[in-house]
Amino acid sequence: MSGLLRGSELQSTLQQVSNQLLTSLNNGVEDIATLWTPQTCPEPLLPWLAWSQSVQEWDEQWSLDLKRQVVANSFDQHRHLGTRYAITKALQPFNLGAQITEWFEHSPMREAGTFHVDVYVSNQGIDLPLIQETRRRIDSVKRKSVDYSIQMHLQGNLGVATTGVFCSSTMTTIFPLS
Repeated sequence: MSGLLRGSELQSTLQQVSNQLLTSLNNGVEDIATLWTPQTCPEPLLPWLAWSQSVQEWDEQWSLDLKRQVVANSFDQHRHLGTRYAITKALQPFNLGAQITEWFEHSPMREAGTFHVDVYVSNQGIDLPLIQETRRRIDSVKRKSVDYSIQMHLQGNLGVATTGVFCSSTMTTIFPLS
């Protein structure tokens, strides 16, 4: 900017001052891009990013990784809102598996416009707060025009340790030749 204005001393001074101000304002411009991605957003600003992305449920008690995962999933989830995929993705960050069966997939067919969700829980017990939380998550992403039933299943991952021992021996007796 120094060569733009050739004139009075006042113009030169104004040019220098404005150049200093604009330089200081431009210093943080590169950081703005990091605010819009869940992986690089600073932790104190993460709730605001979640709000801007219309995250339906937010809990300050969640771990930082879970918060980032919920915000990251919201981009994709809103694209598929009201589908099986959205329900499955809503439960996934909380280690809840889901199998969804719609009314026409049952034999005999169930009431039209309904579906059933089998939720698989592992690494924790099933209690009333978990059931209510699961229903809230499903309600926030399902089509509003359909009703559903839910069944919770507790899964246990058993690691069966097996060991085998094989022993063999041979006994040889040598007698003198007599």
